[in-house]
Amino acid sequence: MKQSKWVRVKSSHKPEWYKRYRKQPVTLFKRAWIWSESEEKLYAKLCIGSTLHLCSGYSELGDVRLDVLEDSKPTVVADVHYLPFRNFSFDTIIIDPPWHGPKNWMKWKLMVKDMIRVARKRIIIILGNLMYILPKPFVLKEVYIIKKISPQIKHVYVWDRISENLTRFIRVKT
Repeated sequence: MKQSKWVRVKSSHKPEWYKRYRKQPVTLFKRAWIWSESEEKLYAKLCIGSTLHLCSGYSELGDVRLDVLEDSKPTVVADVHYLPFRNFSFDTIIIDPPWHGPKNWMKWKLMVKDMIRVARKRIIIILGNLMYILPKPFVLKEVYIIKKISPQIKHVYVWDRISENLTRFIRVKT
């Protein structure tokens, strides 16, 4: 059995406000976005197999947590638009993208393209707006509308890869 090079380590490095706010029933906006425990448990149920959590912040969800900020002690520090992983490295990718305005959303296609390349089975995107488009080979499986956990309404989109030959969707350099 091939051994993974990623080791899951729970970090005790959290800002002082983190523990206090994690116990509250709602998700809060802070410099680093955090989910309430109940919201994070809900998202964990949607993940299958090995999970890559993009824009993870201080969340412990995911086998590998990727964030651009070192302060939150992610497993991997990297830009979400250029994922440093091989094709089909994770069964599930989950992301609650940051809300830094239009300049980040201009790179949406680049980010989605890399998520499709790295995800083997499922992509979960958490947004505050309606969005139904994710290119093939993924199909929209479920949409959840979260109202009671968070003070805002969130849409949680779950896409599953169509079970076809996975290599068909990767451009091979010759």
